[in-house]
Amino acid sequence: MGKTSQQKELIFNINKPLIFNWAGEFKAPSANWQHLSRTLYDYELMFVTNGTLYIKADDTEYEIPEGSYIILPPLILQQGYKPSCCTFYWLHFAQNEGEVMFYDASCASKEYRVCANGQLRTEYLLLPMSGTVPSPERLALMFKQLLDFEKCYQNKSYNDFYLTSILLELKSQLLETCNQTPAPEIHNRLCNNIKEYINWHICEPVTVAEIASYYGYNPRYLSALFKSCTGISIKDYIINAKTVQAKKLLEETSSTISQIAYSMGFQDNHNFSKYFKKATGMTPSEYRSLI
Repeated sequence: MGKTSQQKELIFNINKPLIFNWAGEFKAPSANWQHLSRTLYDYELMFVTNGTLYIKADDTEYEIPEGSYIILPPLILQQGYKPSCCTFYWLHFAQNEGEVMFYDASCASKEYRVCANGQLRTEYLLLPMSGTVPSPERLALMFKQLLDFEKCYQNKSYNDFYLTSILLELKSQLLETCNQTPAPEIHNRLCNNIKEYINWHICEPVTVAEIASYYGYNPRYLSALFKSCTGISIKDYIINAKTVQAKKLLEETSSTISQIAYSMGFQDNHNFSKYFKKATGMTPSEYRSLI
């Protein structure tokens, strides 16, 4: 990401949750927007979801494209170095009092970096200052949930734990990249997550647009990816899953057609019957009469 040959790393003590300060989502107001010049007294994590962020940390210029992040440590000058038409989540946080901050992990003493087997001690989290994640939709979802937590619960402890989880997610995804997890495996995992989402919301009027928004993807792209992995579109998978559930209710319950229609997320009996007949070639009443 940066224009220097050696990537800087950061060390965080996660023996206790890190300290959440505040977070939000930013969208550049115009194509000419450029990040302001400032020095902060806490960490800032920025995760780009659209476009490219051009930002300078002290003397190093960073180009952060969609699906990538940067963590800017305290007490450095941060400023844009060219216009950035982008959207990103931002998160301000701090280490616990008394913790030593290492802007460049190579400067950390041995006692911080290793335990007896020569590995980084488990209470310390080592993260590159910037990088690209293989599953950006997972990270985007976690940011959405963090913002919801802050708004709905207003519980600082929740926020502290959740921001720490976001850094752990970052670390896990970067390790996945290092282990060279094949893209098809990542796509298959996403498709399985979509199937689970549909199954959990089978009694609701779930749509492709809703699923795409939940996972942070373009609906057309996500549907094409899903079809390439499963051989069926998301829309057809929803139809099939709803049909299976409707058949189960018709077979195993004494609920009326109208009750089943409402329980399946349909507005009325007529729409449900139309949907069911299109999928099976018979009305719900005709299907039930065969049981």
